[in-house]
Amino acid sequence: MIARDRELLARLARVNRDLGQVALRLMAAQDGGELPAGGLREVGEALSVLGGDMLARANELDGHTFPAVQCSVLCALCCAEPVARPDQPRTTVDGRFCGGCIARCLDDTHHRHWCAVDTLGQANQLDGRTIAEAPSA
Repeated sequence: MIARDRELLARLARVNRDLGQVALRLMAAQDGGELPAGGLREVGEALSVLGGDMLARANELDGHTFPAVQCSVLCALCCAEPVARPDQPRTTVDGRFCGGCIARCLDDTHHRHWCAVDTLGQANQLDGRTIAEAPSA
C-alpha cells in the first residue's frame, strides 16, 4: 500500500506542476472566447480520475468496505452508469467506462469514428503507459 500511496501522491504532484500550463493551452485554444469542449472534457476527466482514486484510497484508509456498486465511480463518457470494473485502475478501459459505452464503441464498425474508449484502449496498447504518463501534445 505504501507504494500505491506514493504513486497517488506523485500523480497529484504532476497535476499540481502541470495545471497552469494546461490552463494556458486551453486559453490559447479558445475560439471567439469559447473554450474547446474536447480540451475541457479531457482535463475534467483526468482530474476526475485522480479525485476518484484519492477518494477511494481515503475510504480504504477509513476502513470502509462498501460493495463495489455502492462506491463505484461513474463512467467518464456518459457520466450516468458505474464503470464496468470498479476494481480496475481508472487508466484502463474497464475501470473508466461503463459496459454500455464500451459495447457501443465495439459495435460501431465505422472505422473513422472517434470515441474515448478507443482512444484509451489504443494508448494503453501502444506503449503500456498510463494516461498520466503519456506525453502531452
